[in-house]
Amino acid sequence: MMVYVHLIFLSIFLPASVISESYDAIEGEALVVRCPNNDLSAKVTWYHTDTRKRIPEEEEGSRVFSKEMFLWFLPTSLEDSGNYTCLINYPDGSQKGRKMNVQVHPCKQGMCFPSRILYANETRKGKISCPTFKNYENATIVQWYKDCKPLQGERYFMHDPYIFIENLNKEDDGYYTCRFTYTHRGRVFNVSATRIFISEEKHSSLPVQILFPKDEDVIEVELGAAFSLKCQARLGIKKQPVAVVTWDVNKMPAEYADEGKINQEVIYFEGEHQEFYGEATLTISNIEHTDLQSSFSCVAMNEMGNTRITVTLRLKEKCPQ
Repeated sequence: MMVYVHLIFLSIFLPASVISESYDAIEGEALVVRCPNNDLSAKVTWYHTDTRKRIPEEEEGSRVFSKEMFLWFLPTSLEDSGNYTCLINYPDGSQKGRKMNVQVHPCKQGMCFPSRILYANETRKGKISCPTFKNYENATIVQWYKDCKPLQGERYFMHDPYIFIENLNKEDDGYYTCRFTYTHRGRVFNVSATRIFISEEKHSSLPVQILFPKDEDVIEVELGAAFSLKCQARLGIKKQPVAVVTWDVNKMPAEYADEGKINQEVIYFEGEHQEFYGEATLTISNIEHTDLQSSFSCVAMNEMGNTRITVTLRLKEKCPQ
């Protein structure tokens, strides 16, 4: 009976679009996801959001398991990517659900950190903390990197979970990756996490990154129906002097497309950690066969340069009768 009660609360507290936090990890490393709950007296239960299947506590040989407010992946696998729910049961009988997104990136030769950076930092103090480090007990940082190059020199002083930088200058801005080891039941796991460091409180451009959709995606549509294509790109830290996110249709700007049928709306906004984003929405009022033969390219640009991805459309397959 308690399981069904939990599922009822999950449907109440977890709208499909609400993500409390996101975690990125590299395939084959350890990952600990923390439920955002500050009440230590509350009981936390973990679920697979899509299947509503409960994640049990650790058993001998478990790879994915729950332990109080933590969800463990020892180690991660590509199949772990998805949404997870922690259901918080408070002593007064009330409940709250939080949805966490996990994205496991393939381990590629020469890759220093996942392409999606979620841990942003803006400071003048010259102290950079290692993201997620405190979720692991008895962890030890092995090496710090800046833009994938090992940090060395008298200007850098490491004291877990921080690295301190003396005599800051603009060249210190960039991506900082900490790599550390974590030992569990005699097994040693590697962990890496990256954050952005900005030495001055002003805008800083980053290499343009289109977050979605992915290049060469094929998107299903229905003939005669209206459809919207969204493209979101990260352009830097704080408002950018050069910021463009827009759609091209068949290599022509969207504004030159069929005006009565295709429209575009663009917005720009700052994220939780002052990341600056642009989002372009291309709306097609009526999908026709000609649209299935068209290419749709999202173009994003800032001071550092530009990038583009291209997607195509296809008819949604009908379910067999």
